[in-house]
Amino acid sequence: MQSTNQRRSARKRFVMLAIGVTLSAPYGRGLLAQSPLPGYGPTNGRYRVDVATKQTQLQMGQSQASVSTSNRLMSIAVAKSGSDLSLSITIDSASATTTAPVPAVDMSSLVGATLAGSMGADGHVATSTVADRSGKPLDPSAALSVRSILPRLKVGATLGTTWLDTTSTKGPQNGAVVSTMTIVTYTLAGDTTIAGARGWKLTSTFTGTIEGAGNQGGADFTIKGTITGQGTVVIGVGGVFVGSNASNEIQMTVDVPMASMQIPIVQQTTTTITRLP
Repeated sequence: MQSTNQRRSARKRFVMLAIGVTLSAPYGRGLLAQSPLPGYGPTNGRYRVDVATKQTQLQMGQSQASVSTSNRLMSIAVAKSGSDLSLSITIDSASATTTAPVPAVDMSSLVGATLAGSMGADGHVATSTVADRSGKPLDPSAALSVRSILPRLKVGATLGTTWLDTTSTKGPQNGAVVSTMTIVTYTLAGDTTIAGARGWKLTSTFTGTIEGAGNQGGADFTIKGTITGQGTVVIGVGGVFVGSNASNEIQMTVDVPMASMQIPIVQQTTTTITRLP
């Protein structure tokens, strides 16, 4: 049996940090949208990935809010490799900030990390390795941060075509081992013009689940919740990934048996990926 003082102590020290879930509007039906969607083609480019998360949790009758941000600059190279494509992603810089009462995540170890893999024209990465700047393999949790940002395509899709992509991840986050599963539904919705160049516009909606367990400050806890969201992807002529934006909401409950406490948490995240000139 836990004493009343032990339960109160657990309530005071328990702080749930933002859990990262990175996910990748109808538009005009121009001439480009009447052409089949191509697969990815050879390209070299640099991308900026900006993520902002607002978290609100109700604890001990009080609402607590915080905002966390991160940004990365990534170099992506896609090249022909026989009947498939080779993919290389390098993290050029990475940083994070937070208003939570804990330090922001240290992303310095990701700088210089590189993913090298084999990829199909639809964006499916068949095999890959992820290493730090010295060539040492990254641990699984860090490797998740370097995984491909390229959305899954349906080669040959025409206007109105929809397709699914299911993603599952599992790794340590903030003292817990967290598993997420998301199902993204893409639709070829039309075309658009960005910086004077035409591109195919894809819309996306996604649903998913999140669950995990861990220990913080000596208190065991479990996590369970749902994910919903939507976004937009632009694919340029030649199968070049131009960029994307997405917003998602996670509604979850953290259960802390030691403190006889359940903490409802809402996380609202926006992710913007921009190809740099």
